[in-house]
Amino acid sequence: MSRKGENIYKRRDKRWEGRYIASYGANGRARYKSVYGKSYTEVKMKMKNHSLEDNKKSADISLAAWVKKCLRLRDGSIKASTMQVYERYFNNYINPFFGEMPLQKTTKAILREFVGSLSALSPSTVRGIFSFLRECLRDAENEGYISAVWSGVQLPKPRKNEAPAFSRSEQAKIEKSLNIAENPNEIGILICLYAGLRIGEVCGLRWTDIDFDTNYMTISRTAQRMTVNGKSELLELPPKSESSYRKIPIPPCLLEQLTAAKKLSTSEYVLSTDSHIMDPRTFQYQYKKLTERAGVRYLNAHTLRHTFSVRALELGFDVKTLSEILGHADASVTLKIYAHSLDEHKRKSMEKFQLMTP
Repeated sequence: MSRKGENIYKRRDKRWEGRYIASYGANGRARYKSVYGKSYTEVKMKMKNHSLEDNKKSADISLAAWVKKCLRLRDGSIKASTMQVYERYFNNYINPFFGEMPLQKTTKAILREFVGSLSALSPSTVRGIFSFLRECLRDAENEGYISAVWSGVQLPKPRKNEAPAFSRSEQAKIEKSLNIAENPNEIGILICLYAGLRIGEVCGLRWTDIDFDTNYMTISRTAQRMTVNGKSELLELPPKSESSYRKIPIPPCLLEQLTAAKKLSTSEYVLSTDSHIMDPRTFQYQYKKLTERAGVRYLNAHTLRHTFSVRALELGFDVKTLSEILGHADASVTLKIYAHSLDEHKRKSMEKFQLMTP
C-alpha cells in the first residue's frame, strides 16, 4: 500500500517501487513510468529527478490538450455554471488560437499576442479568459513543463463600472404600468426594485421562502438555463456564491403587494402559474414588454437590481448593509459598482453642513 498522497509501494521482493507521470499524450492522458530502489527515500528522490527530466524532454502535449486536461481535473470540484464558462473560454478562444502548439513552446510574446487577439472583447472578459489560462499554466509550471511565462503580461484595464439605473420618474412609470391582478408574475418587477434580487433568484423564489410573520425573505436558490448533455435545460441551482445565501427584510410597501399576490397564486413559486419554475428568459421578455408599455427606455433586466441599490443609497443606506442585502462577497464590491452613486450621496450629505455662528 502506498503512503498517503504518494505513488510509492513496497514490493513483495522487498524492493520499493515508485510510479510517476512521465509525459502526457496529445489527448491529455498521463503516461507513467516506474523507478525502483532499496528504500522509500531512494525511490522518492529518483521519482523527483526522473519526473523533472522527463518533463523537460516531453514536448508532445499541446497547450490546448493541457488546458483540456486541466478542465477534466476540475470537473466536479467547481460549480457546473463555472465549468461551462471555462469550456466556452476554451472552445471559443484558447483552442482556436493555440491549436497544436506545444505547451513547452509557450512564451510571454505568444501570450501577449493571444491577449491582443481578444481586443474585440470587453476588458473584464479578457481578464477572465486569461485568468483561467494562467491557472492551467501555473499547474504546468508546478509539474516542471514551463516557467512562469505569464508573469508580466499586460491585460486591459477594467472599465469604470457605472451601473445604469432608472430615474425616479422612470421607476414611477414602470410601477404605474404594472397590472399584478391580471399578470401575477409582474410582482417580480417589484421584488427586484424593492429587495434587489438577481433575475435568477426572483425566478427561483418560492412562497415558502417568504415569512409573512417576521417579514423576511430567504434567498437559497437560483434559476439558470444551462447546457446538459448537449441540451439546454432550466435548472434550480444554489445561489451565485456563499454570500448570496441571505435573509432580506421585506419593506412594508412590498409586503402588502406580496400578500395580495399570494392570494392570486396557484403555484409554489412566486413567479409561476403552474408547478414549473419560471425561465429567466421569460421574465426578461415580460419585463421588456412592460418597459414598452410604460414608455421608458429599455435597459437590461439587471437594471432593476441596480435601481434598488441607487434608491437605497439615496435613502442613506450604509454600504455594509446594502452589500449584505445584495449578497455581495464584501462591501468593496458594492463600493466598486456604485461609486458614482456614492459620490452624489456624499455631495448631498456635505451640503447639510452649516456654520455654527451666523
